[in-house]
Amino acid sequence: MQIPQAWTSEAADTTRDEVKRVASPASFFCSQGRSLVLASQYFVNDRLAEDARGGVASKHRHRINLAIFGQLMAAFEYLCKDFVAQAIDAVSIFDEVICKQDWITVDAKRILLFRSSALTAGAMLIHPTQGWHSPSQVNSRYAAIFERSPVANAEIKQLEQLWVLRHSVAHNAGFVTEYDGRRSGMPSLSGRVVSITDSFIEEQYQFLKVVADRFATVVGDAVLLRWLRLRIQEGYSWERDSAIYAKLRMLATCEQSRARPLSEITQANYDRDWVRAGGTI
Repeated sequence: MQIPQAWTSEAADTTRDEVKRVASPASFFCSQGRSLVLASQYFVNDRLAEDARGGVASKHRHRINLAIFGQLMAAFEYLCKDFVAQAIDAVSIFDEVICKQDWITVDAKRILLFRSSALTAGAMLIHPTQGWHSPSQVNSRYAAIFERSPVANAEIKQLEQLWVLRHSVAHNAGFVTEYDGRRSGMPSLSGRVVSITDSFIEEQYQFLKVVADRFATVVGDAVLLRWLRLRIQEGYSWERDSAIYAKLRMLATCEQSRARPLSEITQANYDRDWVRAGGTI
């Protein structure tokens, strides 16, 4: 088998996305999600010659949109996992509770495979784990570690339905089995191939973007303030805290614009958060 080449685009947006991936999981999801929405809108009829808008174009568009929807949900799953991984890598304050999580398992084979890898401890622990397609499990895991839940109760049903659709797309070529249709509350799709349109992808991205923002502004902000409160007893010091603070401030950032880069983290940011955490300057 010929192994695919790594993605090596030097386009400005690719470089910008990589910075967001490394530093700000919520921002990375928003950028990826918006790019996928734009991709789904690229082959709409208005962009095609009139004689190229028939059944063949419709069939290809259907297949492309199935793949794009799968990628959108994959980007959201990456956010769920990488937020935890980056928090673990940034600070040690969660070490004790992480060791108590029975859904995180480490085996010798996994460690040996990574002996020459640049993977971080957080990535090694979290990315191989399962269960991220259950919003209730995600909330439970986040509540146990961070004492905050990223998915609102009113969003759980819709997110569960999206994961069922993603399962149908990824494993059944878009065909919704009778079981999946019934258990997800979408019986009208049972025994049918789901039609994913560009407007549906846009709508679901807008829904997921709200959840992604909560990962940063609710969970991430709580992580940041928790760490700062531990630093207060040591006294104010931008020089001492700047490196770790910048990582946690990015974890608590959700830059929703695909085209806008992440803002620089400055001492002014630190001062505002220090005061919010109860410290004095």
